Amino acid sequence: MSRTSANASAAAEYYDAADTSAFYRLCWGGSDIHIGRYETGRESVADASVTMTQRLLGLAGFQAGDRVLDLACGFGGTLVQLARLGCHAAGMDISQTCVTQARRTLSEAALADSVSVTEGDFHDIDSAPGVWDGVVCQEAIIHSADRARVFSEAYRVLRAGGVFAVSDIMTSDGADPAMVAPAFERLGVKTFATPGDYAAMARAAGFFIEHSEENPSDIKTHYAKLAQALSPPPAGLAPEAAHRIATSLGHWRKAIAGGHVTWGCLILRKTVANKADGQRPA
Repeated sequence: MSRTSANASAAAEYYDAADTSAFYRLCWGGSDIHIGRYETGRESVADASVTMTQRLLGLAGFQAGDRVLDLACGFGGTLVQLARLGCHAAGMDISQTCVTQARRTLSEAALADSVSVTEGDFHDIDSAPGVWDGVVCQEAIIHSADRARVFSEAYRVLRAGGVFAVSDIMTSDGADPAMVAPAFERLGVKTFATPGDYAAMARAAGFFIEHSEENPSDIKTHYAKLAQALSPPPAGLAPEAAHRIATSLGHWRKAIAGGHVTWGCLILRKTVANKADGQRPA
């Protein structure tokens, strides 16, 4: 088994686990299982997650008629939003549980016939080159031990001028690995990357960076709300699983509060010249 396929299998095992699926379903409370955006701090996790997705898609500038591929599409919330924008959307996820849930989300939104979801690995996207106007990937590249390959694959399948919208959980500059490792352990993540590392990988793949931002405040609020959702544990999540996840969330909150973990996003444009330095072509 290659390094890539072994890494993908570990991510699939994590998301396919019944306790993990129950945690996302019950504690996120919706189909957008991503870090949320909090204006007041009073928003629910579900509402904030929808708002963050809307912001990312807005920054990307996706429009009706665009062909957009959602890598690691999770429970399908982003696909619903893309479809409602009028985009021709498709999703892919390494987890069969997520694929099943995404299809259910689309069915409930009466979109099952217009949006497809398949099982696949974002290190080796099953797509011809240059066919997508946009690619989205939210809080998923963190799972990869070969993040640069994900950027290269997104570049390959985008048309010239296409947009890659990325958001992810990242380590901060100067982060202490001893603080980060306990937080990332539940995800099976052993390699770390900063916002600067993400930017460097994007440029190396050939992208021009149109927008980048870092927001540790939202991820801090998000994990605090997830901890609250586990106290007491919701019905449907085994007590031992809730205890294990709550312990992990404690590590996350400590790492975030200490400035070791952050959240960031990038809006990247595929260029066809000056690939080495990622500058906009003349």
